[in-house]
Amino acid sequence: MKTPFRCYRCWFAFYLFSLLPLQTFADEQTTTSVPPAEDAWLDIWHSKFSNSMDYTAQQLDEFFALEGSDNHKDARAEGRVRFGLEPRTRDLMATDFRFRIRVKLPALKNRVDLLLSDDDDYTRQDNIRAARDSVNHLQDSASLALRYQKSDDSNLSHRIGAGRGDQLFARSRYEDDYWFKEDFKLDYDGEIYYYTQDQFGAELGLNFTQMLEDDKFLRLQNRYYYRDKSTDWLWRHELQYLRPLTDQSAILYTFFVKGLTEPSHHVTEVYTSVRWRTNYKRSWLFFELEPFVIWLKKESFSPSYGLAVRFEFYYGST
Repeated sequence: MKTPFRCYRCWFAFYLFSLLPLQTFADEQTTTSVPPAEDAWLDIWHSKFSNSMDYTAQQLDEFFALEGSDNHKDARAEGRVRFGLEPRTRDLMATDFRFRIRVKLPALKNRVDLLLSDDDDYTRQDNIRAARDSVNHLQDSASLALRYQKSDDSNLSHRIGAGRGDQLFARSRYEDDYWFKEDFKLDYDGEIYYYTQDQFGAELGLNFTQMLEDDKFLRLQNRYYYRDKSTDWLWRHELQYLRPLTDQSAILYTFFVKGLTEPSHHVTEVYTSVRWRTNYKRSWLFFELEPFVIWLKKESFSPSYGLAVRFEFYYGST
């Protein structure tokens, strides 16, 4: 019986926790050094996790390798995993689990990446789950894709894969930036895509960043999504202000509003928060606290108060 593709998200969560007590074959095969026994168990666990992911990447890359070639041994995985509790009034049990895995494939001259993530969005959205953009109710489900990019610094990339509830898709994206002066930058991107059920779609992003003194910055983000299936636009405008506290911590103030253009131009959500983020003992481990207030149209715009608590870790060169 065919397993629904979105169930792989549950499988990954189980796999993540199972890595802690197991001695994997990757430990014997990788050349990555494991911290001495006197080091903290956290470092040992992180090393074993990274080694296991690298070994899996090498096995995947070997599938594409030419006979007699050992380039697949250079394959590496990188990514991030995030766990969060996001209780709020009217949804006290809200949780969040996000992951993103990127595997470079040396057998294909490092021009093709294998990407596995909890959604199919290019942009990294770290808001609470209730506040994320969703052009389709199945968007926040597992996505597996091959991405082609001529070089690491190429502005154009292409993807083919499966996501949004077992749909096949093809996407093309262009992104670049332009500095008006040393402290003012424009980031812009555009993409088009086709899903077997959702049909054609398009996105456009325009982000303005003003660098301030003492590493502070002010950013205005604008994003537009066109949905061919419903022939409307989803729009979002967000204002962010970042203020570093120490070398390991910072505060991010956020306010955004988003909505739709059909049947008429209207607001569907307003959100504001203050996020404190810090390194938690290790450079690859982060901890966040984010008190927030969200107003949703489906809740008659009654304010919902909450507090998000998150742990996030990175592995590989990400």
